[in-house]
Amino acid sequence: MNKTQVKYQDWKFFSDKETTKRTYKEFQLSGAESCGCDYCKNFIKQRETIFPDEIKTLFKELGIDYNKEIEVSQLAQLDNGLHYYNGWFQFKGDFKGKDCTVPLPNGGHTFDLTKITDKFNIGFRHDNLLSPFKDDNGLVQIEFDCQIPWVLEKEPKEKEKN
Repeated sequence: MNKTQVKYQDWKFFSDKETTKRTYKEFQLSGAESCGCDYCKNFIKQRETIFPDEIKTLFKELGIDYNKEIEVSQLAQLDNGLHYYNGWFQFKGDFKGKDCTVPLPNGGHTFDLTKITDKFNIGFRHDNLLSPFKDDNGLVQIEFDCQIPWVLEKEPKEKEKN
């Protein structure tokens, strides 16, 4: 594996950039495009402005296509009217620095993401959830969350209660 080293804030990344680029090129639809619900369409319509330029640059250096998130979900409409989303990307490689995974006392975990802007946070951990990589060993999962407005003409329907 030919590793590209990238430094971003307090992290140091080691990416197999060519394998990562090839994997993103091979899968056709992002998580949002695969779903196609109105919440995902809202995300897709704003994808270009959701990710800060420094994050787009980081993704490019790691071999990630920011137009192909592996998964994205709308979690809530906030009191300020914005919609809260989270999602993730992956790259083949490793990293040194803060792992965003925070174990919970009763099992499971949550995330401690790093604020990049008022409406965008990011974190890094080792995981291979829903991976498009043929070999899903040695992956870094990039977790993000963001707050975005509703820009589609049709207002979202309230999510069904379970």
